Amino acid sequence: MKVMKIGIYQYLKLLLGRKMEYARNIIPLKYSRIYIMKNAKIIGKGSLKLGHKENPKSKQETRFSMGKNSELKLNGTFSAFSGTDIRIFDNAKLEIGSGYCTCGVQIVCSKKITIGEKVAIARDVIIRDTDAHDIVGKEHKKQKEVKIGNHVWIGNRAIIMKGVTIGDGAIVAAGAIVTKDVPQNSIVAGVPAKIIKENVTWK
Repeated sequence: MKVMKIGIYQYLKLLLGRKMEYARNIIPLKYSRIYIMKNAKIIGKGSLKLGHKENPKSKQETRFSMGKNSELKLNGTFSAFSGTDIRIFDNAKLEIGSGYCTCGVQIVCSKKITIGEKVAIARDVIIRDTDAHDIVGKEHKKQKEVKIGNHVWIGNRAIIMKGVTIGDGAIVAAGAIVTKDVPQNSIVAGVPAKIIKENVTWK
């Protein structure tokens, strides 16, 4: 299979090529690296901005890849800061609304991940819908869908594991490892994460 690989210097060529629809949706800044299998799909009217920098002199690489028959749906404007690594594997679907993720975030999509509107994702967060490996000798589902609601705040170095739904308005504290659903307008913290406060709002 052929792979499309581009950086900022190839972006103008992409605008003029047959993958022009991708260029409307994905906006790479300098030091962005993009790999898209030719039969991958990018749909929606939103945009994904790759490689925003807090330090203008940083050369930290931002990575984005899409596997065979994968799909990216963009519903709003989402910014991924430098050092972000977004991987959509074969046959997987990633749906993104609006908001941002800051430096060092990893999004690993092997089945389906949905991110809502006005979502704030802090540094070094990991979001994944797969264990990557099977566990031998027990009933085990390697992949389970992840859903992140609207106006969710995920703190530094939190980890969102497979099968989790995070309700609208929820807050995930720094360093939390989320293995179970998070109710809307609640705060979860700890390893594994537990509810520490309910009926909260944030802005």
